[in-house]
Amino acid sequence: MSLNPSRPSSSELVELHVFYVPEGSWNYKLNTISIEVINKFISAGFIRVSPQLTLQALRERLGEFLGVDAVAEKFLFLKCIGNNLAVVKEKQESELKLKAFAPPYVCVIILNL
Repeated sequence: MSLNPSRPSSSELVELHVFYVPEGSWNYKLNTISIEVINKFISAGFIRVSPQLTLQALRERLGEFLGVDAVAEKFLFLKCIGNNLAVVKEKQESELKLKAFAPPYVCVIILNL
């Protein structure tokens, strides 16, 4: 149980892995990344968040999780589509919750360098 009643307990949070993506990884024509280049991603660490938070709400709070230097506009949310990772559209960010991006669903949140 949390000592702070406004803060959820650890068991109510999910861990999301945040990655930096090297510049040459993008397929700009299709706006996707092949899953074959995932091993080139650079880990930025993990963040612990409520699974009920939307992608849009997370974007607004990224500075809290990654420091004030994090620029929310540079972050892209990716979703697994076949053998590629595709960018989640801005409209979808207000609809999709983080639980869809947490294990066992293998999707990632990344920052393009």
